[in-house]
Amino acid sequence: TRAIKKDIEVAADALKYAKRSRIHTGIGTSYYHIVHKLKSTPERIIEQGMEAVRYAKTLVDEVEFFAEDAGRTDNEFLAKVVEKMIEAGADVINIPDTTGYMLPHLMGEKVKYLINNVPNIDKAIISMHNHNDLGMATANSASGIINGARQVEVSVNGVGERAGNTSLEEIVMII
Repeated sequence: TRAIKKDIEVAADALKYAKRSRIHTGIGTSYYHIVHKLKSTPERIIEQGMEAVRYAKTLVDEVEFFAEDAGRTDNEFLAKVVEKMIEAGADVINIPDTTGYMLPHLMGEKVKYLINNVPNIDKAIISMHNHNDLGMATANSASGIINGARQVEVSVNGVGERAGNTSLEEIVMII
């Protein structure tokens, strides 16, 4: 869901009979998303994200927060976002390469930076969500795992989001 109350409510309603429910909510965190897409400020993005996580947590068992465009988000700001979302109750923190352009060593460095600079990082699972626009999704996911991520969001047989996410078949073979 977007970090919007109505989106979260619709998702929670769809999950009302689930044995184990999780809402995946989030907001753009890169300069480009904050300024140009959302016409907001870094402070407001953190506040809106925290409100969304807190609200979702009252409706479902688990909450996963995605920092949209994390690949282009400044590491220091991303660490602050991650810390605040965990503080708000996020169980999983999703680090997406929304534009599908990152190189594996940069993705690994980003995950390692979060592990070394977010004081409450041990209270959440870091998840990889890599788009395959330039064919780097599997390599970026593997680099994230090598550097501390514990979950990967995948596509099956190439069916997934735009340009596909990391392929389940490929990630299973290398991990």
